[in-house]
Amino acid sequence: GFLDDIPVEDVTRYEQELLEWFGSRHAAMLDGIRDTGDIADTDALEAAITGFNEQFVATETAEDE
Repeated sequence: GFLDDIPVEDVTRYEQELLEWFGSRHAAMLDGIRDTGDIADTDALEAAITGFNEQFVATETAEDE
């Protein structure tokens, strides 16, 4: 449900920016997923994605401002 409010045309940008967000703010979590293929703390992952979603601005929304 994290992408429900994201316009389809912004999904690629969302994915790229989400990876950048994790790389700069949650590198250890991202490394753990890469190393093991497993998510050790799903609550922390959900909180991190929620934090990203709160600051992500869709193109459509940015144009309306």
